[in-house]
Amino acid sequence: MIADPAVLAVGVKMLATALIVVAAALAAEKAGPQLGGMIASLPVSAGPAYVFLALKSDDAFIAASALSSLISNAGTALFLLFLALYAARLSAIASILGAIAVWCATIAVYREIPLGLGTAIGLNVASYGGAILIARRLRFTVPAGRVGGGLLDLLLRAVLVAGLVGLVVAASDRIGPAMTGLVALMPLTFTSVGLLIHSRLGGEACAAAMASALVTMIGFPAGLVAVHVAAVPLGRAVALVLGLLVMLAWSALVLWWRRRRLRAPAA
Repeated sequence: MIADPAVLAVGVKMLATALIVVAAALAAEKAGPQLGGMIASLPVSAGPAYVFLALKSDDAFIAASALSSLISNAGTALFLLFLALYAARLSAIASILGAIAVWCATIAVYREIPLGLGTAIGLNVASYGGAILIARRLRFTVPAGRVGGGLLDLLLRAVLVAGLVGLVVAASDRIGPAMTGLVALMPLTFTSVGLLIHSRLGGEACAAAMASALVTMIGFPAGLVAVHVAAVPLGRAVALVLGLLVMLAWSALVLWWRRRRLRAPAA
C-alpha cells in the first residue's frame, strides 16, 4: 500500500531535519565547548521548519510567525543562561529540565506583553544583553578525555527533533501563526546538543558551550526581524534566504573575532 503523499512528505521532512540536528550535535562535541556552542546556534532546526512552513503557507503567515518567534527566541537567552550557571552543578537531565522550565515560564510572561516588532526587539535586547553580562563573569574548567554515549543518545535527539518538525508542519493550520512561531523556535537543538555534551564531556563543557552560544545567538533575532520585515513585500522565499544570510554573517563575524582574540597573545 502506498502511503498518503502528505503523510509521506511530513515523514521525510522529519527524518531530514533529525539527521541535520544529530550531525550538528556530533560536530559540536568534536569541536569543543566554544565552537560547539556556535554550531548548536546555527538554524539547523528552525531553518528547515520555516522552509517546510513556507511550502504550505502564505507570506503573511510567515511574517506573523517570525514576529512570534522573536518572543520565543528571547526566552532562549534565559534557557542558555540557566545551563551556563547550573549545568556543572546538576545532572544532564536535571539541568535540561530546569532550563526548559525557565524557558516555558519566560514565554508565559512574555506572551502577556502586547506583541509588536519594537517590543519583540526590546525583549531580545534585554534578555540577551543581561544574560551575556552575567555569563561573561563565569569561568569554566573543562576536563579532557571524557567521551561516551552511543546509539541511545542519537535516537533520543532524532525523536525530539523529528517530533518538533512534525508538530509544526502538521499543526500549523490549526494553531495559527503566533503559536507556530513559538513552537518553531523551541530550544530543541540546544536541548539535544546540551544532553549530548553533558553526557559525553561533562557539565562544565555543557555550561561553557551554552555560555558561548549566547553571543552567537544575537544573529538569530536579527535574522527573524529580516524575515518579518521582508516576507510580505519581497515574498517568503526571499525573506527566508535574507534571514539565513543575516544569521550566518553574524556567526562568521563572531568566529573571526574569537580566532583573532586567540591569536592576539601569541602576537
